[in-house]
Amino acid sequence: MADFNCDVAIIGGGVTGVAAGIAAARAGAKTILIEPRPFVGGNATTGLCLHNYVTRYGRQVVFGIAQEIVDELIAMGGAVGHIPYQGFTSAVTPVDGNYFRIKTTEMLARAGVQVIYGATVVGVAREAERIASLTLAAKGGLHTLTAANVVDASGDGDIAAMAGVPFRFGDGPAKRMQPVSMILHFHNVDTRRIAAEIGEVAPAMARRPNAAEPIPVYFNGSFSKWNDIVVSEGIFPNRDRNVFFNTVWPDQVNVNTSAVLDVDGTDPVALSRATVELTAQCARIGDFLRQHVPGFENGYMVPAAIPGVRESRNIRGRYEIQDADVLEGRKFDDTIGQVSFPVDIHAPDSSQAIFVQIGGDGAFDIPFRSMLPAELDNLVVAGRCVSATHVAHGATRNMAPCLVMGEAAGTAAAMASGGGTTVAGLAVADLQARLLENGVFLGDAFGGRHAERKIAV
Repeated sequence: MADFNCDVAIIGGGVTGVAAGIAAARAGAKTILIEPRPFVGGNATTGLCLHNYVTRYGRQVVFGIAQEIVDELIAMGGAVGHIPYQGFTSAVTPVDGNYFRIKTTEMLARAGVQVIYGATVVGVAREAERIASLTLAAKGGLHTLTAANVVDASGDGDIAAMAGVPFRFGDGPAKRMQPVSMILHFHNVDTRRIAAEIGEVAPAMARRPNAAEPIPVYFNGSFSKWNDIVVSEGIFPNRDRNVFFNTVWPDQVNVNTSAVLDVDGTDPVALSRATVELTAQCARIGDFLRQHVPGFENGYMVPAAIPGVRESRNIRGRYEIQDADVLEGRKFDDTIGQVSFPVDIHAPDSSQAIFVQIGGDGAFDIPFRSMLPAELDNLVVAGRCVSATHVAHGATRNMAPCLVMGEAAGTAAAMASGGGTTVAGLAVADLQARLLENGVFLGDAFGGRHAERKIAV
């Protein structure tokens, strides 16, 4: 058994953990990031867009490390920036998943983060109101990790749950959760024909460097015109099936349309069964697209390596983000950043996407209290397991908000460790001052150098 010791331990290397790790290490903390998979980046590596940096009124409100990642991806050809779209959102930020993995791996290393791959936390030792140590299962057996402060970026709130923090699980008495999905990566396709055939509105268009013409990089629609085939061949669980496409390439596209219902993402057997079904479902969908949808006929498909879990646990924090906070675009004194992507709920009974716009000025604040469990002082929870209702979670679960929360969590954990205190004992005003210094936009009440950036929509 090996022992590890650090100032900040981050559990989970998805987009939340990536931002947390970079932020903590840059703030001077000795930082260890634990990731069960052999890569970082989570769902961003599957090719999903980094929704969403821009409000429905065209104002960019997400900056900091989240914007820095996009800037670096643009420089290496793996992103095209924030592109206006006239659909359910005003702008989209597509990225290449493999480039995202390459770039964030590099950024973590550059910041000085020690990433331990293939490691899973299997035990939490608690002393009163603090986590004393974590037990890891990894190469060589069991290992002990101790840290002054811990960031739970696991997505499922695993550390909080193991430490006895209460949580909300699914929606309503039946605790039904949004479905799990698996992205299809299609190569050698004609994205212009696909967009013309299936897009509900004009696609988001972007120009790659040295390219003669702009290309479609995002569009969405449905398979309604193929309902008879869908029903007769059992391709999808419902008629009028939603489908979402994104890319940064002229001849490749990511397809988001698969779904398995009623999967508990914290149950390893259930998630494993869903992975088997999703892989087979992707193969069926791939055949269907090649045979029936113009633009796919010469393509070949590879399913993503991992399924995407939209919803499982949400901790009961010191504040729970409410439906009204989202629907009214509320602001908070302890904000650590803003959310601008609409409520995006894939219905538990059909997996059809339902969008509800954020009220007010099109953005709401994430209060730091929603990331802090009352039961533990040295644990901060970030990402889709933050304290939120089922509806609010439909907005907070998306990747741009997760990047925002990750940067705040990593910064807070590093500041607390450096100051000999806990994240719960950290003065929020000090955290906000540091975030502003690092280029995070907290809202108009706090000013900052990004307060007036607009995107043409």
